[in-house]
Amino acid sequence: MRGIMRFKLYETLDDVRAIVADQIPEGVNLEYKGSDVLINRDANTVCKTVSALANSAGGTFIVGIEMKNLAPVGIDGGTPGPSKRDWIYQIINGGTFPAVETVEISEFSTPTGTIYVIDVSPSPQAPHQSNDRKYYKRRGSHSDVMEHYEIEDVRNRPKRPLQPLRAELRTQNILAHLRLTNAHETDTISDLRCQIEANFPMQRDSLGALGERGIRALAPRSDLHFLLGSLIEILQTDEPVVTFKFSYTFHDTPMAQSATFHLADWNRSSIMQTPVERALGQLGEKLDKMNGQIEGLRKTAEAYTNAVADGSGLRISQRTLHTLKDLPQLFDLREFDAAGYCIIAEISLDDAYAIERLRYYPSNQAKELYEQISPEARARFEKHFKVDFSEDDT
Repeated sequence: MRGIMRFKLYETLDDVRAIVADQIPEGVNLEYKGSDVLINRDANTVCKTVSALANSAGGTFIVGIEMKNLAPVGIDGGTPGPSKRDWIYQIINGGTFPAVETVEISEFSTPTGTIYVIDVSPSPQAPHQSNDRKYYKRRGSHSDVMEHYEIEDVRNRPKRPLQPLRAELRTQNILAHLRLTNAHETDTISDLRCQIEANFPMQRDSLGALGERGIRALAPRSDLHFLLGSLIEILQTDEPVVTFKFSYTFHDTPMAQSATFHLADWNRSSIMQTPVERALGQLGEKLDKMNGQIEGLRKTAEAYTNAVADGSGLRISQRTLHTLKDLPQLFDLREFDAAGYCIIAEISLDDAYAIERLRYYPSNQAKELYEQISPEARARFEKHFKVDFSEDDT
């Protein structure tokens, strides 16, 4: 769960049902699609709609509503199976350029599947391209291709800085914890403090430093984690809710924002093996085939099974990545994210993100985009990673 940084109209499944009952039509700020968008992994529709809302005045994209004659007629069966929330975030991150960051995804369970509500704020980084390299905006109930003058108008409109603080509520096994991230590339958040309001018992010792001492400095592109407690104990409270109210200084300017989380959404959900545990298990199998020099590295990697997973998959320490850099083998580029590419291959963050996005393209297009990266960066990258754009690897 990510912090709510904008006003949300649809916070519960009943709010979504009210769309049908009240016959609320699609409009500039509202778009409906059936669950087949996610069942069929239709990344084009997701990226087109999200970028159009971000380029316009923002709005809400709801996946799971049946339409007839442009009117909502009911909630469909939802998307079956495991949560698609992380997949949606990954598709938006890899399929919009620059990546749309002003996105908040909620999911509501039905007896047959899951309904997804994607809230998009107007983006200060607009205009954004969709994954088909076109710019879209909302016109009435449609997402239409923008004219050149419209693109320039959005590009030149006054910009405001994104709030750099990202608040997320995460679970690992049965533990719930708060993750705070400074999403800014170069600048530090300072004097961060937090007031906490909750209707359930929490691990106050872990969170006490946030309210009493605060955090003197949260470095750019870094995060901290604070334990809330056992999810099983938290869910003993009916409708557990926690609100974090943050105050901090950024660019010498006092800033404030809040994040509210409804933990009852986890009630009756399955507690699954985390992505980092699965990824490290695969890494362990490869390390078992290496010589005795790698044995110590394997033990180090196993120690990270309690690390926090995010939508990018594997997250391991910089020390481990620097050790990996000196190993006599080529790594599969899918085993690491952009941060790993930077450390191991010593390439810029921009080049690393460009390479990471290639996973979402067909092999021919990925090869063409890869060749647009500077020869020096490609040479460094290929010293450590296997680069193969054959059909079998896409």
